[in-house]
Amino acid sequence: MSNPFNPPSLDSDDTLYSADSIEFCPFQSHSHLFACGTYQLAKDESEDEPGPAPPEPTATDSDTDSSDDDEPVKVEKPMLRLGRLLVYAVEGERDDTYKLNNLERIETAAILDMKWSHQLIHGNPTLGVADASGDLSLYQFKSAGNDLEIVTKYQTNYSSKLALSLDWSNRVQTSEQPQIAVSLSSGDITILDLDPTSSTLTESLTWHAHDFEAWIVGWNYHDTNILYTGADDCRLKGWDKRMDCSYATFTSKAHQMGVCSIQSNPHDEHTLATGSYDENVLIWDTRSMRQPLSTTETGGGVWRLKWHPTRKDILLAGCMHNGFHVINYSEGWSTGSIGSSFMEHASLAYGTDWSYAPTKGDELPLVASCSFYDHLLHMWRPTEKVN
Repeated sequence: MSNPFNPPSLDSDDTLYSADSIEFCPFQSHSHLFACGTYQLAKDESEDEPGPAPPEPTATDSDTDSSDDDEPVKVEKPMLRLGRLLVYAVEGERDDTYKLNNLERIETAAILDMKWSHQLIHGNPTLGVADASGDLSLYQFKSAGNDLEIVTKYQTNYSSKLALSLDWSNRVQTSEQPQIAVSLSSGDITILDLDPTSSTLTESLTWHAHDFEAWIVGWNYHDTNILYTGADDCRLKGWDKRMDCSYATFTSKAHQMGVCSIQSNPHDEHTLATGSYDENVLIWDTRSMRQPLSTTETGGGVWRLKWHPTRKDILLAGCMHNGFHVINYSEGWSTGSIGSSFMEHASLAYGTDWSYAPTKGDELPLVASCSFYDHLLHMWRPTEKVN
């Protein structure tokens, strides 16, 4: 995919373990910090397994074939999966010298997904981590320090299953008792209540949402009675807590392969973005989920989607076999145009996120991205200017 906006890498680092998740801290006191999650098979496991990455999908529809030649990873097979939670500082941003500094390394189970609460929990920035043991752990920066400390862990009793993704309910609507939704490789979804005073997590609701791996769960940030899920069954579904999620409020087959990324637009009440192994990003009006407003081809399976920290019309996409792309919807939701494309990763492009640090003039925020088999982390800035 030819693109005139191919930004250079400002700095990079070898994460040693395979890297699959990036999350910048959203609070200005820590906006120079981000977490990187990694996922590695134990060395004594069979080398026939190509790695613990999310598999290329095997679609359930008979008329849908995967064009990827990679052998799918079978996540159902019990195996020892190791992980590390890495904390990085972005240094030199004021004078444009840019340097990544690895401040901390925490040994964990293999990490599938991470998300920061956009509301301080007990006065501290708090990171949720979903791992291959089926657990959800919460870490905090204490006071003004730069060291993450674990404060609680919720064990889902699904030790043979993987916790694949999580999302906080408080991105837009703050709450005295925020909730965290977790999706599992069993196809189940669990909603956890967080007591911010004691930092304890309590199961509120669990249901079987899909018959295949539930790769992604996301709240409607503007109406947290509503959740969306996507899975390896090629289905995008909506759920309503007020009905105990006893049935899906809608089921969409608009994606032709597994649905692996969902994010509600925090800056636009009725806009939802979804991505799939079918290499397409779909934009939806949540008031009418019968068909998407637009389809943007990315050239790679869309593993992660992140809306710009302050703009409603710019979307960052991690696209597996085709790098990372910035998609611009400034001309309306019916038209998505790809601006910057970062193509310096030599392996599966998975985790990515925007920095929340202030920007200069018309520049876009810094971006961190990571790739899997080459366990590489890059920092870069999109080169197009915005009004």
